[in-house]
Amino acid sequence: MDEFEEKLGAHRNEFFRFILRNVWDSGVAEDVFSQAVLAAYENRAKYTPGTNFRAWMFRILMNKCFVANRETGRTFERLDESTSDLLAVGEARGYGDLLADPRDFLEQCGDEVYRAFRRLSTAQRSCILLRDVERFSYQEIADIMEIPNGTVMTHLARGRKKLREELLDYAKDAGIVRTFPHLKKPEPKSEGNQGSAISL
Repeated sequence: MDEFEEKLGAHRNEFFRFILRNVWDSGVAEDVFSQAVLAAYENRAKYTPGTNFRAWMFRILMNKCFVANRETGRTFERLDESTSDLLAVGEARGYGDLLADPRDFLEQCGDEVYRAFRRLSTAQRSCILLRDVERFSYQEIADIMEIPNGTVMTHLARGRKKLREELLDYAKDAGIVRTFPHLKKPEPKSEGNQGSAISL
């Protein structure tokens, strides 16, 4: 087995998992994975030994996922630009702890999380998976997706914001995060109760 096949085999599971989280169908994922492996093998001469094989391979995976989603007619909800700052880190588990092993976290999540991920745009979801799960740098993601570094940051920020908004209730119920009382909007005082105080 040569170095190329060895590297491909070593990362097979993470490559397939990434595809599955982008096409959301195990049958389609198998086909996309086979196409990606074939494309990689046919273009193996373009890979420079000693360079980042994962980044090189993820660029192929990204292209195959985009093609598969376009062919199956999958559409994604447009980004809602509304603002919501109610999400805060919970006492039992912080956001930093959650992202320490996001792969494990995603495996334990309910259907709500997967549905929320599916509603992200393809670019937003891909940036989040490449950054928070696969641990690529911003520049590596920009190279993989062939977009500017600043655009990667924009997709990440908007995608994370969208997830925060959609998963607030789920995260609270699951005990992952909580909302701080001081972030709640105060109720307007009516003229008839200006002298009374309401404790929230």
